[in-house]
Amino acid sequence: MDLYATLSDALLAFARSAWDGTWITAWSDMRTQLAALSSNQGVLAGISVAQIAAATVSAVFVAVIAVAMMRKRALMNPVASESAPIATPAQPGQLATRWQGIMAHMDSPREAEWKLAVIEADKLVDDALARNGYSGDSFGDRLMNIGPGTLISLDGLWWAHKVRNRLAHETDYFLRYTEARQAIAYYEQTLRELNLL
Repeated sequence: MDLYATLSDALLAFARSAWDGTWITAWSDMRTQLAALSSNQGVLAGISVAQIAAATVSAVFVAVIAVAMMRKRALMNPVASESAPIATPAQPGQLATRWQGIMAHMDSPREAEWKLAVIEADKLVDDALARNGYSGDSFGDRLMNIGPGTLISLDGLWWAHKVRNRLAHETDYFLRYTEARQAIAYYEQTLRELNLL
């Protein structure tokens, strides 16, 4: 039994199964072939260093290709949770009414009203993202799951969400009006990008 031919066959079978997505079967087949090869007494007789090096390099390339294909499949076919509800867009009238209430809080001269506006806007955008199929258990999870380039307003949305988190977790946090106004502008930009406002 030729070591180089056996390794080549095992790697080729592994690459084919990587393409098909049958990893467990491929791995067990490869282990079986290598175990049968190692049980043969004269395995290394007549094998050159170049052949061993070529087999090793081939194995590394197959592993790199397999990992790349797994990542591509994960990006191309996101797994939807069985228990997740089907995304249903919010009614435009309801969303606009909620947004007007948020803007009314921003018209107040009181800091407490601005804080409430930011917190409500954060919740509104979180609901909008969830209803539009963005996956995650929390707003932060949804933001982390948004791929680069998917939402132009993503960086601003992160900034606004961090302001909301400081409001929720730091009881003595002083919210300046300009900071509240900027956070609201980022939330509004996201809603407009999603064609909800």
